[in-house]
Amino acid sequence: MMHRNRIRTHILALAAMAALIVVSSATSTLAADKLRVGKAILNSFTFGLLDVGIKNGNFAKAGLEIEPVVFTGATRLQQAMTSNDIDLGLSTGQDLGYIVKGAPVMTVAAITNAPRESVMLVGENSTIKTVADLKGKKVAVSNIRGYPAWLALKLSEHEGWGPKGMDIVATGSQPASMAVLRTGQVDAWVGDLGSSIDLQEAHEGRILLNMGDYVPPFMNTAMYATDALIKGHPELVRRFVKAWFDNVAWAGSHRKETVEILAPLLHSKPSTLDQVYAQLMPTQSTDGKFDPKAMATMRKAVVELGILPEEPDISKLYTTAFLPKK
Repeated sequence: MMHRNRIRTHILALAAMAALIVVSSATSTLAADKLRVGKAILNSFTFGLLDVGIKNGNFAKAGLEIEPVVFTGATRLQQAMTSNDIDLGLSTGQDLGYIVKGAPVMTVAAITNAPRESVMLVGENSTIKTVADLKGKKVAVSNIRGYPAWLALKLSEHEGWGPKGMDIVATGSQPASMAVLRTGQVDAWVGDLGSSIDLQEAHEGRILLNMGDYVPPFMNTAMYATDALIKGHPELVRRFVKAWFDNVAWAGSHRKETVEILAPLLHSKPSTLDQVYAQLMPTQSTDGKFDPKAMATMRKAVVELGILPEEPDISKLYTTAFLPKK
């Protein structure tokens, strides 16, 4: 009888422990803080790292539930942040100019400081063979005041052609830019490396050059947080920023897994993404620090793109308060 009582007590203890584990697990799930994070465009290796962090559980480890939201350009992303439809945004560095114009956001981390993700693509059978051949040609971009347009401007300046060395054509979106290139309505397109490699391998285009070879150091991608999130939940901003760079470290040591996650997301073959990984993973910031030279370039960029009428005090447009402490 005593033996049966001990067995019964042991069974009850195990059941209680199992129930405690279930409750603990449920509590943990409920405790995850939800953040809506926007990506300026879909076909970006750098922005795709957000999805890598979701898939591999790095954000979940930080107690964060991430809802990714994709936009068709930086302007639309900033509009969504202004209306508080998203909490954080991954976009171009020049977006910081909108802060001067009243956008209720703040730059909280630099993601990359060189435009290695952007290339100039021409038609596969185009007669354009060198950068010199681009002079006077029609070049497609999504937004006339967007990041690709600014890259084209700097390329023109680098070659000594002035601000109107090429005819910049705004198409409204990345898919539209690729479509007009395929049909020969434009001569070239400033696009992302991944999509360009796919087009090249499909014999629908040819990569002419990498914009990183013609543009001075600048903060080409950055992370933004809404003022509402910063004021109401600064700890969430800090946790997200840290989780982002923890995830960058993970991706840097897990090439195969990162490529497998990104290939379907970016609608590209694993072999293509492997090439993209090799070129772009080393360019990702590991700490979010703001490079002085890159920020000096941004001060001029927001004027050159017509975002602001004069150069701003750049130091007021970003904060280091949320960067990971070493």
